[in-house]
Amino acid sequence: MLSEEKIKKMIRLSDYEKGQGAIDLKRVCYSKMDYVRFQIIKTILAAFVATVLILMLFVVSRLDFLLQNALTISFGKIGVYSGIGFLALSLAGILVTIRRASQEYAESAVRAKEYYRTLKELIDLYEQEEQEANRI
Repeated sequence: MLSEEKIKKMIRLSDYEKGQGAIDLKRVCYSKMDYVRFQIIKTILAAFVATVLILMLFVVSRLDFLLQNALTISFGKIGVYSGIGFLALSLAGILVTIRRASQEYAESAVRAKEYYRTLKELIDLYEQEEQEANRI
């Protein structure tokens, strides 16, 4: 038998699953450290791609100079400066990512906990209804 209370809970659970819950439930299936590590790996990859793109833009913008002075340019220094830039960009990104990913996970965990609590309440309502039906 459907009751108003069960319907309200089902609607609330359905709305959550279709909206923010889809993201939250994916996040909380990992442990917090695994989620943060995954985000750090994505940040390092993005920093590497950004560094390569910046280096390519620099090469294209200075192509005339590079071609005229190809034998006198210290490509080792360029590599060192690029490496330092990559490390600085990665470090800054990692620090921001750790803070942001931890905060996102904590917020998702709170919402998911409420979702699972509501789901448990709905299951309990169904079990109570089944027990009442078995008594009759």
